[in-house]
Amino acid sequence: MADSSMRDYGYAAPHGPNMGGGHVATADIGDMNQAESTVFRSLLLPDDSYDENGTYWADMPIGKRARFISKVDNAEAKRELKSIGQMMKADPLSPISFYFRNMVIPGAGLLLEGYVLFSIGNVKPLLAAAFSDCWKNYTTCDETWTQAIEYLEIIGIIVGQILVGIIGDWLGRRFGLIQDAMIMFIGLLMLTSAWGVTMNGWVICYVWSLFFYGIGVGGEYPMTATSGMENAVGAGKISTREDRLHRGRKVTSAFLMQGWGQFFNQVVLILLLLIFHSGSGNPPYSKVSVQWTYRVSFAIPAVGTLWLVYYRTYKMRSASRQLQKAKKKQHVTGYDVQSLAMTFGHFGPRVIATAFAWFANDVFFYGNKLFQSEFIDALTPNNSSVMVSWLWNLVNVGVSLCGYYLASFLIDNKLYGRKWMQIVGFIG
Repeated sequence: MADSSMRDYGYAAPHGPNMGGGHVATADIGDMNQAESTVFRSLLLPDDSYDENGTYWADMPIGKRARFISKVDNAEAKRELKSIGQMMKADPLSPISFYFRNMVIPGAGLLLEGYVLFSIGNVKPLLAAAFSDCWKNYTTCDETWTQAIEYLEIIGIIVGQILVGIIGDWLGRRFGLIQDAMIMFIGLLMLTSAWGVTMNGWVICYVWSLFFYGIGVGGEYPMTATSGMENAVGAGKISTREDRLHRGRKVTSAFLMQGWGQFFNQVVLILLLLIFHSGSGNPPYSKVSVQWTYRVSFAIPAVGTLWLVYYRTYKMRSASRQLQKAKKKQHVTGYDVQSLAMTFGHFGPRVIATAFAWFANDVFFYGNKLFQSEFIDALTPNNSSVMVSWLWNLVNVGVSLCGYYLASFLIDNKLYGRKWMQIVGFIG
């Protein structure tokens, strides 16, 4: 007779030889003591997603679901406020340094590109006021080239998104982040020093400088988003409470720096015009003061972008960590075409729907930002001062910042979240 300890137990294989004879193959493998059950419950049925009966939050009736979500969110808010209090007790400025380390620095590229990208709508009316024969009446400059500012910039962004998106997956996130910062830095040098033998030559140089800068901007979007998700808490391992409750905030906190970039650009332009225009913001504007205003406004973010190149080169050596781990595990050395095919095979409709949602949003977002001077002119028809338009735009940016922060705080709320936020956004 064969030794019973050598039996094939199938999926219920024992942990060792059946020395005592009490190891029954049909025993309930889920039968655990209290200590074991507590450990596994925290992993399999976390209390931020399941109630005490093991019911998932999305499967609860609407009333019970609302109470459960409110309970979890209130407890988490209380925990975070307590943590902030403890940080301030140890060091009153530590919450500020925490915010800069976890939100500002990851979104520094978007802050700088938001500063430059949307300054075009602010600078153009100033140039038109001082160089009306070129930017307004088109007697010395070609009208098509002056209009090309908006769309060549967008084309540059599209090229950057495709190009750097592929490079970031191929050579790594760190390489993509450094490359973006370098392109934006060189683009800012080009914008600051742009000139030509003729006025039209200046416009052409200015337009192509914006196109080059746009390539860096386009690459910043996929690199910032993927880096934020991959390096978040819980990335590459089992999901954590922090990851489940704050994953959206982790990413959107970096993206909202774009709003601060727009705000700082408008403030800097106002201050520079007052400095170089003898303390007045009213016309007529001299060509010298306008040249100094717009060129210095581009030189300032160039300094910040140069620092960004340094930081990403020497302080973000592990930016590609999660990607390299995944590639090493799958024995991939170049671009993972197989994973791309699997992604579209399983999630193709979702990817296309998400891309279309971005497209629909950007029609209004970029259209509003790049042509904001025209919209404000329509609201103030008898105004000839760019300062009035800039102040109105400052109000617009301030309202946008409120929206950025509300989105960051509400995106992880299960009663509102991503779906309803997009619906409300498109309706608005």
